[in-house]
Order: sequence, then C-alpha cells, then structure tokens
Amino acid sequence: MSTAPDHSTTSQTGNGLLIVLAHPDDEAFGLAGTISLLRARGVPVTLITATRGEAGEILVTELATRDSLGAVREKELRDAMALAGVDDIRLLGYRDSGMAGTPENDDPRSLVRAPAGEVVSMIAMTIRDVRPAAVITFGADGIYGHPDHIAIHHHATAAVALAADEGAPVGLGEPWRVASLYYNALPRERVQRMAQRADGPFRSLSAEELANLGTPAREITVTMPVADVVETKERVIRLHRTQIDPRGPFAGLDREQVKLIMSWEFMRRVDLPWSPADNPARDPVAELLASRQPDVEAVIRDLEAV
Repeated sequence: MSTAPDHSTTSQTGNGLLIVLAHPDDEAFGLAGTISLLRARGVPVTLITATRGEAGEILVTELATRDSLGAVREKELRDAMALAGVDDIRLLGYRDSGMAGTPENDDPRSLVRAPAGEVVSMIAMTIRDVRPAAVITFGADGIYGHPDHIAIHHHATAAVALAADEGAPVGLGEPWRVASLYYNALPRERVQRMAQRADGPFRSLSAEELANLGTPAREITVTMPVADVVETKERVIRLHRTQIDPRGPFAGLDREQVKLIMSWEFMRRVDLPWSPADNPARDPVAELLASRQPDVEAVIRDLEAV
C-alpha cells in the first residue's frame, strides 16, 4: 500500500487548478507555460504526482544512482515547481512502473499494480480538500503510452466523479464538482511528424503505436499560447536535470524551432455529467485562453514547418 499523501501546504479554495500526473517532469514539457501564466495571475495551483520516477533514465550519471534516483527526482520536481510558483505538491508515494514490458511493471509497489480504489480515493480526497475549479490530467493515450500515464488518466478521471458523489464515504469530505476537466494533449499529427526525424523522441515507435498515440488535432479544444514564458518554461524543464540531455531539450533543433515548439500547449476539455454552473468558481484555464485568443490554424501551419 502507498504511504499517505504528502500535504505540503494548507488547502486552497476558489478558482484554482489541480494537476494530476504520474512522474516528476510530466508537468514540465506539456504544462509549465500554462502553470507559470496562471501563477502570475495569482491562480492557486496544486500538483499531485503519483510516483517519484524511480525507473526513469539518468542522462547525467553523476547526479544520481539507481537507488537515489527517486529522491533526486523529487527534489528536481520541487525546484522546478518553485520556479513556476507552485509549492503545493502532493506525492502519492507509488513506485514508477517503468515502460511497458519492463520488469518494473511487476513491482508490487508500482502505480500500475496499486488497487484502483485506493488511488482514486486519495485523489478524490485532494479534490475535496483543494476544491479546484479545474482538473488537468493525461488523456487515455498517456501522450506516448507510458503505463503510469494511462493509469493516472483512469484514476484521476474516476476521482473527479467520486469527489462529486454525495454518497461517497464521509472520510472524503464534502462533495465537490469541478467546473472543468482537461486532458493534456499532444497533436497526433505532431507525434507522427516527430517520429520521422532521425533524432525525434518517437522514432522507435511502430506504425501501429504511432497511429494511436496523441490526440487528433480536430479533438483538441485548448491551444494555449505560452510564448511569453518560454524562457521560464525552459528553465523549469532544465531543472529536471537527470532526465534532460545536457545539450538541452530538443537537442539538434535550432533555437527558433525549439522556441516555436515550446510556445504552445494543448489540452482537450472533457464533458462532465453535470453542468459547469454547479461550480460557481471560474475556470482559470478557460479564462486564460480567452484572454490570449490564439489563431489555431496559424499555429498548426507554423508547427508544420518544424
């Protein structure tokens, strides 16, 4: 069984955001810009991270050993989120399950082996504690199919429903219906183009895997412009030092290409079985997007060139 969640700060209620992900660094590439922009506007952000990433790579060997990697990555996470303005980080205490087909999948401490009800209950308790207007987690594809990403998608989605259930156990606190649920996304077409690059991060995936990863562009409902905070986002990413090529993220691309790729973050808003009016709080993601009004077609054209 997991240890109890780590509550590092007091609860926050209002127009806040709760992010539910699997590993340290999951928040960096896909959401660090949005997080930084929301914190600059004073929006409370809480991050749940299910594991400490013990099965991850060690790209800078002097920074960690296999035994110390979990502790090192937790510190990287806290340092990275401190830079983005987030100090409410709650660790569920499960073990990184590793990539599909690896021995780590069989570890009884791993997230994929954890009882679903246990994980869902812990996330639901945090939802009722923090009472956010919006929740962001992974979609069913887990961006690139990592077993922990897929598991946390199912657990977080179920927790949103459980937190809203008036008949759920008293120990979960007062019911809370979030106004919005979002799945962090990467356009499927983008994944497929990146796989064609000799140095692309998805180059080793099969055609079958590529056909099912990512979210079709037509289903993406949030295209968030984060160019104003690209430098902060890069610094956040680089603080996950064990996981980043020493040459920097997207090594091999020129500066303008890197900046373009990192200037956009994508999500899909999910229909909930209740009305957004049931939560009087304002959805901070929707408000941020409305204030920035991107030209989505132009974004897609620009990204086609990278």
